[in-house]
Amino acid sequence: MDKPKLLFVDDEDSIRITLPAILTQEGFDVTTAATVAEAISIINRQSFDILLSDLNIGEPGDGFTVVSAMRRIQPKARTFILTGYPDFSSALEAIRRQVDDYLTKPADIPTLVRTLKSKLQREAPQAPGLKKSAVVLSENEGEIIDLWYREVQSDPEFQEIPMSRKERIDHLPGLLKDLVRRLEKGDTGADPASARSASIHGRKRREQGYSATQIVQESRLFYRVIANRLQQNLLDLDISTVIPDLIRISEVLNEMLQESIREFHHPEGVAA
Repeated sequence: MDKPKLLFVDDEDSIRITLPAILTQEGFDVTTAATVAEAISIINRQSFDILLSDLNIGEPGDGFTVVSAMRRIQPKARTFILTGYPDFSSALEAIRRQVDDYLTKPADIPTLVRTLKSKLQREAPQAPGLKKSAVVLSENEGEIIDLWYREVQSDPEFQEIPMSRKERIDHLPGLLKDLVRRLEKGDTGADPASARSASIHGRKRREQGYSATQIVQESRLFYRVIANRLQQNLLDLDISTVIPDLIRISEVLNEMLQESIREFHHPEGVAA
């Protein structure tokens, strides 16, 4: 079987030397380009199965120029953008240009190779924008909790309250499941089950020695991790639902935070 032909475009000399060498060892026939003009010239002269281009080649976002050229001249080739972090505007542009996937820097080589090969084996590009936010959050539940825990553990204010991982994340899996359930229902109204869970959380954190400010910070970090996770999966999302879902997530988390703070200040059985 012939080696997949891959065009790698990046203006950084060190990456253009090291990554193609690794991809060659992994069974790809790699050609490199350092500029947009060079890449387009090569695309006009040689056939490729894959384009792997840095997002910013000389100028921000001009990797999409290379993608457009490849889509126009060699429409069957798979196109991938390599970027430090996909922001919202560049993800929208990637959807518009029908990029097959984002790959983040620094590249995790096994993941990079696996992604390139798996997309190459499919007969047609995967249609973008198929998933709802609730599905992405459910699929990434374990990673979201791990990322939140790491964020909390790195915050000096939380380190002042020694606590096991189990105690720290005790409420989080249930909170995430509540959030997914309410996103699936499109629910923004009061939810008795969520309110009870939030009240228990507020009471428990009070007993554990938290301040009200720390409870707010926990919630803020949770929203940030969720938003980042959705941002990293924008190419798989139904883009028309992302903004409404982020608003709904914020409303639900704020509603539950209010219940937690209310119980924190006025626990049941204690006079106000």
